[in-house]
Amino acid sequence: MTTTQQYVALAAVLVALAGAGRVWWQLHRLRRVVRAERAAALLTDAAHERDLEAFRTRVARAVAEQRAAEDFAARATAGLAVMAAADAIVTAELARTTHHNPQEGDTP
Repeated sequence: MTTTQQYVALAAVLVALAGAGRVWWQLHRLRRVVRAERAAALLTDAAHERDLEAFRTRVARAVAEQRAAEDFAARATAGLAVMAAADAIVTAELARTTHHNPQEGDTP
């Protein structure tokens, strides 16, 4: 083997090593990108789960407030019905009985 052939063989080996190094470096970078994408996906899923839980909490709170308002309205309506019935009883009794006026005596 001549010196020129040795240099060509050495250059071919160096080119092959450089190519292998370049391929290794590209694979290394690709692995890093894939790990970063997986981490981003995990964070996105966790954030979505957190946001969904916050939404469920807000909806549950709104439903509880609505039910409390409906219960209050029902109690207020029942209280007003009792007051209306009491007012009707008092009005009927006042219409049935004579009124007492201390200055004028009994009036029909």
